[in-house]
Amino acid sequence: MHERGITSQIEEDKPRDNCAVVGVFSRTEDVSQIALEGLIELNHRGQEGAGIVVSNDRRFRGIKDSGLAETVFGVKHKGPPRLKDSFIAIGQDRYSTSGSLEEMQPFVEDGIALSHNGNFTNVRQLKEEHNLPDEIDGARSDSRIGLAVINKMPGTPEERIKRGILRLEGASSLVISTLEALYGSRGPQGFRPLTIGRLKNQAGYVIVSETAALRLMGAEFFRDVEPGETIRIDDSGVTTITLDKRKISQCIFELGYIGRIDSKIFGIPVAEFRRRQGEILARHLPEWAKYVAPVPNSGRGAELGVIASEIARASGIIPTEVFYPNPYRGVVRGPRTFILPDERIKAATEKYSVIESNVEGNDLIIVEDSIVRGSMSRQVQILRSHGARRIGGMVAFPPIRHACGYGVDFGTNELLASKEEFQSYGKPDVEKIRQYLGLDYLYYISNNELLEAALGNPVEIEDFGDSDFCGACFTGKYPTPIDGVIKKS
Repeated sequence: MHERGITSQIEEDKPRDNCAVVGVFSRTEDVSQIALEGLIELNHRGQEGAGIVVSNDRRFRGIKDSGLAETVFGVKHKGPPRLKDSFIAIGQDRYSTSGSLEEMQPFVEDGIALSHNGNFTNVRQLKEEHNLPDEIDGARSDSRIGLAVINKMPGTPEERIKRGILRLEGASSLVISTLEALYGSRGPQGFRPLTIGRLKNQAGYVIVSETAALRLMGAEFFRDVEPGETIRIDDSGVTTITLDKRKISQCIFELGYIGRIDSKIFGIPVAEFRRRQGEILARHLPEWAKYVAPVPNSGRGAELGVIASEIARASGIIPTEVFYPNPYRGVVRGPRTFILPDERIKAATEKYSVIESNVEGNDLIIVEDSIVRGSMSRQVQILRSHGARRIGGMVAFPPIRHACGYGVDFGTNELLASKEEFQSYGKPDVEKIRQYLGLDYLYYISNNELLEAALGNPVEIEDFGDSDFCGACFTGKYPTPIDGVIKKS
């Protein structure tokens, strides 16, 4: 039975993703096509638009438009941009946390092209310091301001890049092109991932947001760009040109939600991380649990960990599915409906239906990666209307109650766990949240358990910030000031 509104509730509860960036350097291969392959593989990080800029020794040429990468370069345009003797290409899949489609990347200015994933957190201060307008070439984003700041520095393009990057605070992974070389830069706290791959037959190098893109780009893993490192790729290979070492604060949401399950992020296999999340959740299964189902598809990795655990096997837990995602919906608009800029609810509503025979009369445990806005209450109502007897929720992330200033798009005022009626003694009251959601049982993974999933062994850390991961969205402790962030509103 198709149930109108199921997916709008499932998907609207999701955090919005970051963007994806790619770069390619090769004297012998089709750099533009390789960049396109990377953007297609990374479209889960952004579906609003895609752009590619190529360069040779003389000039840049680019194409950028709204839609999925394959739509932009296979339908709207006759392939990616071409330029005689081009040997560098950079690109971006866009999901915006501020601004409009007019601000799609890469941006080009004064001999430098730039693609950015993340959020600069000191934009207001930079604008004042360098007397920059709110809008540059029709763009108001932090990324465009970042390029302008780089070009305010003195010297050659590389000298400007080296100096300018040191002025940009916050969460950033950058892929930059000059007419001579390709550059990759990862912010000093390492919030966002950035990986270098080597093309087969030593034909050149690529830079990507996630390792999942490497195979279809014809590349093999070379190494990650280190936190605070800026690298140059040219005919001499890979060279570190700056290294700004600080306290590392890698975004734990990259592992738990944003990254593709076949990626390695921060050197950690995403699939293993999510499996460990599920194994940890299995320790807290209620006695009455019989069937375990994921919220598709975000809860699937943790759900597999639950059902594979020794505890679940000993208890006779049965894996099942309660929502059917139609694979033929979203072929044009993209499968991740929560990052669509328009018609999000309509697209989401059409995508799922309830598998009634797996629900009626059963005791269900629903595994979800996170609860953001609390729309799980609607899912619970729908499952009860189809005859579920008892419904428990297991959440593979602690209660989210603070805005992210580093590129994941949710604000404090929309977070369920931040609302006053669900607080006790200044902390989220899980029992009150359980009652609101209409669940018979609710368990959130703890801060230390989340670190255990990342590290692979139990830990006892009083302050999550003492680890190498950022958990500001559930701790409220931001590794850097965020007062200079450009907000989506």
